[in-house]
Amino acid sequence: MTATRNSAGSPVSDRLLVLQFLRLLNLTALLVVPALAGVETRRVVGVALVYLVVVAIIEALRRLAPSQSVAVVSWGVLLDGLAVALGVAVTGGYRSPLLFLVFLDVMAVTLVASYRTGLKLAVWFALLLLLAHAAADAGVVTGANALDDRAAIVSAVTFLLFAVCAALFSAVNERALRNSRGHLEQLVELGGDLERAIRPDDVLATLVRHACARLGFTRAVVLVRSGPVWDGVRDDGTVEIQFHVSDQPAPLVDETWSSGAPMLVRAVDDDLLDLVFPGARNVVITPITADGEHLGIAVGEWGGGNDARIPTSTVGALAQASMHAALAFRTARLLGENERLATRDSLTGLANRRLFDESLEREVARAQRLATPLSLLVLDVDHFKQVNDTYGHQTGDAVLREVADALVANTKNYDVAARYGGDEFVVLLPGCSRGDALRVAERVRHGISRAVDEAPVTISAGVATVPDNATDAERLMAAADAALYDAKRTGRDRVAGSGRNIDVAAPAPLSWSAPLARGA
Repeated sequence: MTATRNSAGSPVSDRLLVLQFLRLLNLTALLVVPALAGVETRRVVGVALVYLVVVAIIEALRRLAPSQSVAVVSWGVLLDGLAVALGVAVTGGYRSPLLFLVFLDVMAVTLVASYRTGLKLAVWFALLLLLAHAAADAGVVTGANALDDRAAIVSAVTFLLFAVCAALFSAVNERALRNSRGHLEQLVELGGDLERAIRPDDVLATLVRHACARLGFTRAVVLVRSGPVWDGVRDDGTVEIQFHVSDQPAPLVDETWSSGAPMLVRAVDDDLLDLVFPGARNVVITPITADGEHLGIAVGEWGGGNDARIPTSTVGALAQASMHAALAFRTARLLGENERLATRDSLTGLANRRLFDESLEREVARAQRLATPLSLLVLDVDHFKQVNDTYGHQTGDAVLREVADALVANTKNYDVAARYGGDEFVVLLPGCSRGDALRVAERVRHGISRAVDEAPVTISAGVATVPDNATDAERLMAAADAALYDAKRTGRDRVAGSGRNIDVAAPAPLSWSAPLARGA
């Protein structure tokens, strides 16, 4: 039989096995206990035989209709109760030596099936026993040593109270198990989300979404320290915001890090949290720590008034989520650093030649697909060998770093600036026309001359554009290189635009020596 699962989460087949064992115990008790107690057994043996036939029918129905196993079990439990109640009735009623089977059945069904089924069985037993008592009073059932009516009612009420308590305890246990299972499933889902988070920011966003969508917090924020600033992500359940904030006094953060455990705070009194999480009440603050390294904190707002209570399981779930996110965040940060080292020039921090070549191919393909311009600047420090010979190689390295900084300062964030080799630099300008690129190059040339303090230097630059001067990456690079050579040949400290036409081999270049207006 294919095992399905009920609301308590255990396979039905396992529970059926326990119920079959309970029925075997009931049959054994019906046949053995009255004989040991010296009670007349003829009628109870009849009850046991009928019960055995009923059990066989129940098992046959279950096997014939496995998809209806839950319904068969429910009705089978009521028939079990009827058999036990008849056995008790014919062996002394409330004074029967088989009365323990009533309590045993209710307790077993409450724990094995569900507290609702156990409570139904208890009411069923109480009704059957009261009917048996009434039948004994009326002479329908003989040999039952019946109590008076008041004692029978008190016994029935006492039995029901016992059943209610058993059901209550079982309900609390079931709810705790459901919550634990739910949090475990949520943690598994979080693990899957974290595996798909590649960048550190993605990890932070995953954690705040988990806190709001799965754990029930009204708002959540995650902060990690990045040098003198905090990087963060905030989520109010509908809008997700990434932000950066300068360092602020944060006693709650320090206390959370020191204790290494979640903190429950009614009202936030912390400059940093007040700034990024204004008006927060009833919050949980958990540390984000990996192998003893304090990375940041996660804060979830539960909301409500001063009497609001945050479930302990939810606090623990946020702490566990923060621990998993800490490992994922550190891994993402290390991978990002490795990627940066693999694609960045170690001296200047600009993109290296490998990253530039990949970017050039990608941007040329995009320009062709979208029919937009793409310009390339190739720049070279004039007489750089003389700088090294005159001031030394350390000064030469410092000059290259200052050139790189000025290059970044005078271009846009989506432009790709790279050190191509030695004292040669390149800049990709997506969406930039030939005229605008010449203006950008002139701006860069002047910006570098003003920014470099280690030694007086000038810059020569060549400019080429897709589709004006080339249609592919190789020809674009060759056109810009040729323009740079022309700038150097005609006096240096100037910008030369490629005069190549995609249909003409190499016409005379255009030279730019006068300062031009600032362009895009």
